[in-house]
Amino acid sequence: MKIELSDILDRHKEQPCAISGHGPSLSSSKARITELQNKKELLRFSVNNWWDYFDTAPNYWILSSSEHAFPMRILFEIVSKAGCPIFYSDDGDFTSKELIDKQIKGEWLVYDQRHWEGKNCIEILKEFKRHYEENKNFHFTRFGNNEVMWHPPRCYTNSGHALDGRCCAQNQPARTTLQEYLRDLSGVEQHYSTGDTVSMHAIAFAIIMGCNPIYVTGLDLDYNKGYANPDKEDWKSKAQGPNAWTPIRENLQSDILILNESAKSRGIEIINLTEDPWYDGFKTGNIE
Repeated sequence: MKIELSDILDRHKEQPCAISGHGPSLSSSKARITELQNKKELLRFSVNNWWDYFDTAPNYWILSSSEHAFPMRILFEIVSKAGCPIFYSDDGDFTSKELIDKQIKGEWLVYDQRHWEGKNCIEILKEFKRHYEENKNFHFTRFGNNEVMWHPPRCYTNSGHALDGRCCAQNQPARTTLQEYLRDLSGVEQHYSTGDTVSMHAIAFAIIMGCNPIYVTGLDLDYNKGYANPDKEDWKSKAQGPNAWTPIRENLQSDILILNESAKSRGIEIINLTEDPWYDGFKTGNIE
């Protein structure tokens, strides 16, 4: 059954949840999270290929993938067995909505993560180009009052936007992005970027649902540290590639600060279970 962002607003108000990324720090809190989830004392939000890290399904599965990784059409059997709601972005996954609705019996939510103000990617990129040509700087705040998402090196890869128009065709009729929805809900001055990791979106969903506190774990944001699952070794190539964390640290830090401010405005506390993270923003601590 297809649902909308408005359907999940404050769905889990004042219920604790844990956002589980795949970084090695997940290992230190995984057992406790699983225990509390089994006791129904904690909701677990897991991302992408969570089955490589947990034996049981999450309460919510947050996906931000592409045709080359985990498109919905290859996940129907896993979704059916997991039996949990799945939230996915159709910016890079072009599976037919009619097929999804036919195959998935439980709740599914599709969100947009890049078409600010309902504009297509080319329109957005043209506005940035115009600003740069006129001002010769990267202080572009036209969308989301967030210039950091346009700073180098992100701007050299279109800051999360596409040139082929395929994702834009998905946004008909135009929708409010997840980031804009959270900004309007929380009343903060900025919204976060297109996102350099799906964990940012998972945190946004937890804030919208009113979860409190929100624990985050496995959010190391450093491929050089590997994964919580030692059998997964693609981090070695990713750490050397264009999607490595280091070049985009400024944007990650900015997104985290914006998300933390959004949570605080709703009276929600985010607690990072990752010990000694390189980034600031979330309070560090343990699960009570």
